[in-house]
Amino acid sequence: MADPIPKATAPKAAAPKATVAPGAAPQQPMSTITEPFVEGFRIEAKRIKDISDVLTVLAPLQFLEIAETKDGLVLINVERRDIQKNPYLFSITYLNPDSIEIVYSYVPDISPKRRRLEVLRYLLNVLTLLENVYFINHGQLFQVIDGIASRFFEYTSSSYDEVFSKYDALKEETERLRKSISELASANEKLSKTNIEMKGRETDMLLRIKELEMVSDEVLMSRIQAWLTEHNYEINIADFARINRVSEQRVEELLNRMVREGYLSQRE
Repeated sequence: MADPIPKATAPKAAAPKATVAPGAAPQQPMSTITEPFVEGFRIEAKRIKDISDVLTVLAPLQFLEIAETKDGLVLINVERRDIQKNPYLFSITYLNPDSIEIVYSYVPDISPKRRRLEVLRYLLNVLTLLENVYFINHGQLFQVIDGIASRFFEYTSSSYDEVFSKYDALKEETERLRKSISELASANEKLSKTNIEMKGRETDMLLRIKELEMVSDEVLMSRIQAWLTEHNYEINIADFARINRVSEQRVEELLNRMVREGYLSQRE
């Protein structure tokens, strides 16, 4: 088994003391930074090449800070810093002569299981580069991978039922809505046909009403004569047209026709 490194918290930095000038309002307390937790693990691995050879194979990893110790190397990967520029989310890999040890941090807003997977992925990429300069105990490495993966799968399997239940409920709701949409589409099609039929009937009725309201010239000429008799042979074209629902132009045309045909005579 890989040797686990006890969980610890990142070292605390001394908080600066606030001073208040005489007569000044007290300062608001500074917001505290949640300290990250630190844990790690170690695997057996024997270095079979010189440190210079190790540095050569690690050259492509330019994002790392590499420090040389008395008998090994330290790989520092700072992923996030706090507002005071101190390392906050990080991993430190110790390449010792007879082991490889990694220490990493995780913060409350990140799932520890997810963080372990991220660190494991990073370490496997590093070990891929080190395969010709280190003899790694793969059996122990597989145990580390299995331990981290099993804890992650416990987390995912515990939430699988909940996720599937929501999926199943959404699937049923989708089917219900799809059926409702189909029924509404069918009803809408029927309403559209009915609406077209109703519009056709409305058009026919309007034409019929217009025909019924249409007054023939003979009828209108008879009404003009009745009007003249009732109004002392005087006619207000606008009033007559409004009452009989005809245009003033048509009334004038009929008056001229009645004069031409001898039904009316113009006053001298």
